[in-house]
Amino acid sequence: MKNSVQVRPITVSEFQAMFHDIYTPANERYSDPDLMLHFIEETSAVMELARKDEIEKMPSQISRVYSWVNAVASRLKINLQEALWNKYPNVCPYCLRFENCLCAVEHPDIPEKELKLRKFRRDKRNMPVALYAHQDLHRRLYSKQNRRILIIQTAAHLAEEAGEVSKEFRHKNREKIQNEIADVLSWTFAIANRCGFELADIVWDQFPFECESCHSSPCINLTGHHCQDTWS
Repeated sequence: MKNSVQVRPITVSEFQAMFHDIYTPANERYSDPDLMLHFIEETSAVMELARKDEIEKMPSQISRVYSWVNAVASRLKINLQEALWNKYPNVCPYCLRFENCLCAVEHPDIPEKELKLRKFRRDKRNMPVALYAHQDLHRRLYSKQNRRILIIQTAAHLAEEAGEVSKEFRHKNREKIQNEIADVLSWTFAIANRCGFELADIVWDQFPFECESCHSSPCINLTGHHCQDTWS
């Protein structure tokens, strides 16, 4: 059961540790491919909500997507804080702007871009650590771009990146998996920003150190199925 002395997680790493404690024992029954399939299913559900214009259900589903991102990352021993900073070191990794990215469909050709990105990664003075700070960074970088497209297009981007994670998983390319997981989180933040909710608050409301279905930590498995299998 939930430990009453535990303090609400704030950082990305603290949320990852929370999900590890809740779901890792239950997730051990899944093979790596099965775990990936669950992750794909949950991101696909976001597309369904966007298609049906059921935006009121989006916060809860995005929270579930976030929980499965953590499940995949924990299984593959990927540190989500490091993955996010490596891909988004306080700038758009494509145009290198600090705010209001102008990439649109095409990414600009920037000489020595990777060298410049390495410099940004080394400068950690303004590195976001809290989950809400990462969402705020992506709001600063991409809100202007995201406002010009429909929510279903944003959901399609999320599904596309989830497919990229699956592809790199199949090719066993851990470095690229880490990179694509950061992109999944970026579009997760985009949907949260577009729909006007703080991901950290929704995740905490839904998973307060316990499984949302059985309300235990670690998740108990009395039916032979992971509690998360009951989500719809």
